[in-house]
Amino acid sequence: MSLKNRLLIFANDAASASVTLAYAYLYKNQYREVLAFPKDVIAKNIYKEYIPSCICEQNITFEDTDTIITGTSGIDPSYEMNAIVNAKKHNVAKVIVIVDNTIHFDMRFLYKDTIIPEQYIPDEIWIFQKNFISNIEYLNKKFIYTDDIYTKFLNTIFNKKKPQIVHPFIKKNKNNYLVILTEYIYDFYRLKYGFNEYDMLEHILEEIDNSMLNIPIFLKLHPKEHSNKFNILLRKYSHIDIINDSCNIQELIYYSKVVFGINSSVFKECKSFQKATYSIQIDSKEVIYPTYLNSESVISTKKQLLSTLKKHFY
Repeated sequence: MSLKNRLLIFANDAASASVTLAYAYLYKNQYREVLAFPKDVIAKNIYKEYIPSCICEQNITFEDTDTIITGTSGIDPSYEMNAIVNAKKHNVAKVIVIVDNTIHFDMRFLYKDTIIPEQYIPDEIWIFQKNFISNIEYLNKKFIYTDDIYTKFLNTIFNKKKPQIVHPFIKKNKNNYLVILTEYIYDFYRLKYGFNEYDMLEHILEEIDNSMLNIPIFLKLHPKEHSNKFNILLRKYSHIDIINDSCNIQELIYYSKVVFGINSSVFKECKSFQKATYSIQIDSKEVIYPTYLNSESVISTKKQLLSTLKKHFY
C-alpha cells in the first residue's frame, strides 16, 4: 500500500472504537497520516488512550486516495453508515467495515431506516465469526473472514507490558475481585429469554448475600447505560462491598479474579487475559450463546452460581 494514502477511522461506540483503533494501531505505518473521527466521548477516550495525536476535531474532507475504516454499532449505526456513504460518494480508494459482533447484523447496516443500498456498500466487510452468513446477499459477497483484529491488538500491547493500575479499587483488591458486566438485554428482547440484566445482577448479589461471602465487586455498566440504572438494586444490597464506577477496561479485567456477564464484547479481553469468565443466565427460557465463550461458561441455575462463587472466593 502506498504511503501516499491517508487512513481515516470512524466510530460511534466503544466496540466500534476498539476494532478501528486496533486496525489503526497495527497498520499505521502503512499510511502517511492517520485521522480518527469519534462520534462521542466514549469512542474519543478509547482513541485517546493509544492514538491521541490522531484525533481530528475538524470537518472531514475526503481524498480519492483515502482508506476508510469503520466499525458497526448494534445500537445506532447511523454515524458509521453516513461516513461510508459519504466516502463512497467521494470515490475514496477503499472502504473497510470491521464487524466486532454479528449480533443484530442487519441493524448494523441500516442507512435511513433501510439496509445500506448496494451502490454504497463497503469494499470489504471483515467478519470474525467464520461460519456467519447474513440474509443480505450483496453484503455477503464483501465478507472477508479473518482473525479478530482486536484480540491481536490486545496480545500485541499486553504481551509487552501490564496495564497501569490507576483505579483505587483495583489497587486495594488486585487479583481478588469480581467484575460484573451489564448490557442491554431488556431494551432489545424484553422477556424473550425469560431474564434480563436486572435479573442477572439480582441473582448474583442475592447469592453472595445469602452465602455471606466477602467478595469485592466492581459493577461495570455498558458505556451507553445511565449510571443510575441499577440504583434500586444497589440500595437493596448496600451492605455488600460493591462499587459502580467507570474504569479503563483493560486495567479492570487484567487485575480481576472472575468476570460475570451475559454476552458482552468485553469477553474478548477476558479471553485474551485468560480470566475465569461466566455468562449468567439463570431461569432462561432460551440460552444466549456467548460469542466469545464456550457453552460450558453458561450458568443457568442458582446452584451452579453458588458453586462457582465458592470455587473462586471461598
